Amino acid sequence: MNEFEARTAAYIEQHHMLRKGDTVIVALSGGADSMALFHFLFTWRERLGITLRAAHVNHGLRGVAADADAAFVRAQCAARGVPLEETRLTAPKNAGEAWGREQRYLFFSRLSQRFGARVATAHTASDNAETVLFRLARGSSVRGAAGIPPVREVYIRPLLWALRAQIEEYLSQQSIPHVTDATNETDTYARNRIRHGVLPVLEGAHPGAQQNLARFATEMTELSAYLDAQAEALLARAQLELSVYLPSGTPPAYDARTLAQAPPPVRRAAIARLIGQVSPQKTLLVVKADQALCAGAGAVQLGRDTVFAVRQGRASVETPALSAPQGKTEWLGAFSPGDQWAPGGMLLSVRVFNYEKTVNSGKDVGNHLKFCADYDRIQDNVCFRTKRPGDVFCPAGRGVTKPLKKWLSEQKVPQSVRGLLPVLAAGETILWAPGFGFAEGLVADGRTQTAVTIEARRMEEMT
Repeated sequence: MNEFEARTAAYIEQHHMLRKGDTVIVALSGGADSMALFHFLFTWRERLGITLRAAHVNHGLRGVAADADAAFVRAQCAARGVPLEETRLTAPKNAGEAWGREQRYLFFSRLSQRFGARVATAHTASDNAETVLFRLARGSSVRGAAGIPPVREVYIRPLLWALRAQIEEYLSQQSIPHVTDATNETDTYARNRIRHGVLPVLEGAHPGAQQNLARFATEMTELSAYLDAQAEALLARAQLELSVYLPSGTPPAYDARTLAQAPPPVRRAAIARLIGQVSPQKTLLVVKADQALCAGAGAVQLGRDTVFAVRQGRASVETPALSAPQGKTEWLGAFSPGDQWAPGGMLLSVRVFNYEKTVNSGKDVGNHLKFCADYDRIQDNVCFRTKRPGDVFCPAGRGVTKPLKKWLSEQKVPQSVRGLLPVLAAGETILWAPGFGFAEGLVADGRTQTAVTIEARRMEEMT
């Protein structure tokens, strides 16, 4: 058995890349690496139990040379009877590597969905070494230092174990034809400068440098996976219960102190997970967010409409435009038995019942009666409304009357959503507020005949 092919098959098995019955689309540029992968997968298709297809992208950047590469790929697939999917792109002005990569993967993604297929790309250990150096020089986290993963979603990299020299030896042994992209020989792109200038110097100083970098990337992959697991556990511990004060759709928030006290690598990994949900992970953003977290306050702009914010002991990724009150119009609602929607996606449910009958029912009613009031003590001229400046409140059991604004501040209710808070009020006196319950003097007791409860629920709690 050919050693190169045996090692590639073992690498596929090690990383659980394929199962019998899979359809595999090989990303085929016609270059040395992709032709080596194509030849291997075609030769081993029956042993692997796969159906093989190919995909080629003409980026429209190299004119006649690119057309010639496409014709070469077409001929190679036809000679083997492998179905080929092609696309020709129209490059915008000043299109570069990032644009080309994005368009390639969009094409591969569509094909993967269409055929229910895995996509095999011909990245090598040499590519991984270049990637690691490039990311470290640019500034990278552990995740970035992990380089190119062997498996990511539908993408597999069966040749990630092999150096470029091993690829070339395999091509020579098997007489596999390939084309050479002239742009790979220039130093126009940063990766080419690393390939032509940096890696040879490192190999000269330390023979085996590429293999060592590839091994380092593997270790960083394992470390990254460990940190991800620790970060997920940290976020689970730190996540705060979503207060009823907050409008429907409010993103989760986390206890800032719990996050800040975690070991720095785990803390930064947790921040990276939060940021990665809304913005491409950038090391500088993680560093700035970490600084805000450790300082106990601050905000970092992640994108046009999102920020990582630390305030009032809470850390969260916010969309200010969505969390801010919509307009200045005051909301009013009738205080009557039944359900009604309040601002921010909150459902207010008013229930009236016979207090004495409920108390004597023999059931465990303690929790049910905890937040009920004497219905007859509530005046007729009350209504539900959003809060107003000057509102005062004395929650039952507190024995202190304060401005509602101060109560909300003490409960760390975000300033941005206070204007959406529904309350039951008589003039400027608050009789009930979500999360606090009823005011002093209204709580049901032995003289109560008819009781009332008010329950506030967010939309997502009802699904």
